[in-house]
Amino acid sequence: VCKFYSIEENVLRGTQRNTGVAEARQVAIYLIRKLTNLSLPDIGKEFGGRDHTTVLNSIKNVEAELKAGNTAIQNHIRDITANINSCL
Repeated sequence: VCKFYSIEENVLRGTQRNTGVAEARQVAIYLIRKLTNLSLPDIGKEFGGRDHTTVLNSIKNVEAELKAGNTAIQNHIRDITANINSCL
């Protein structure tokens, strides 16, 4: 996700709320939840100690964008997932 969005890992895990960073962070949280067995609190710990409700909100935001047909988010998630799978 950091490579795709061209941001540093510490920024992704940090507290900046500008649109680009927030989107990248939400996509990262969404993908971690979908691709791993980590719990919401465990994912929150990876992102600067965020609460599990914040993690859940991020996941719901991405799911809402996908359901609404946001092709940009759909393409980002597809490309990042393909990149992850090519490394496995």
